[in-house]
Amino acid sequence: MNKDGSKYYKLNLQNLVTGRQPTIEFRQHSATSSYDKISSWVRFCTRFVDNSARLAAPSNFSDSTSLSKQIDALFFYVVKDRALKDFYLARMHELGMSA
Repeated sequence: MNKDGSKYYKLNLQNLVTGRQPTIEFRQHSATSSYDKISSWVRFCTRFVDNSARLAAPSNFSDSTSLSKQIDALFFYVVKDRALKDFYLARMHELGMSA
């Protein structure tokens, strides 16, 4: 998910990629008073941690796996929340990002 190798993402998985240490890092969400943004971020973090702890680890992606397929897999295998996936896809669209 950190395609450029940077750790400056809201969900930093770089330690897992490099093998430096077996940790993930949730970076602070940007300032907002939007209930939808706040509740979605909290739900995402909670579901990610809870489901990651109790479910089998998914297989790794190849370097050529598209962002769209990575997002689909993240929400299908780990987060398991269709409404949350729809929220983040809409946010990506609003921000001019393509999945």
